[in-house]
Amino acid sequence: MIIDFHTHIFPPWIKEKRDEYLKRDSCFSLLYSQPKAKLVTAEELIASMDENGIDLSVALNIGWVSHELCVETNNYILDSMSRYPKRLIGFCSVQPKAGDAAIIELERCAKAGAKGIGEIRCDVQGFDLADKTIMKPLVDVAMKHNLIFLTHSSEPVGHQYIGKGSITPDVLYSFILSFPQT
Repeated sequence: MIIDFHTHIFPPWIKEKRDEYLKRDSCFSLLYSQPKAKLVTAEELIASMDENGIDLSVALNIGWVSHELCVETNNYILDSMSRYPKRLIGFCSVQPKAGDAAIIELERCAKAGAKGIGEIRCDVQGFDLADKTIMKPLVDVAMKHNLIFLTHSSEPVGHQYIGKGSITPDVLYSFILSFPQT
């Protein structure tokens, strides 16, 4: 079985109104303001999977700054999973600074079949992985539902690229030490 673990899908209306969403969310703008940055729907991903012999894809959300956009796109990912249950595994995203609303959203997504949280982008979403008051409730939900917790991370060396971010191995290691049960 061939699995593509890192894909992103977007609702058709975001693809159609890209410029509007670029103005609404700084993470989306960072990642998709360049015309070459391609947005694909679930149907386009499935077609590409068929063309390239991919059996299963993990559809990740992005680290939206807006809680409302997390919910909007989580709905699309969950719906896409239900339409393609043998082809797509979904991860849902939250804005951790949304507090209880983020926890309620994670619970909803887990109960709807999401297998992970992510792709979280703490440097863009404006929180610190070391902040236990923000992270402990998220980790607790992940543990309760056996969810994978996925952050966007990169190496401190190598080439620069749009969206590289500042979550490097040392930051991840500190997070792991803070939550060894994960």
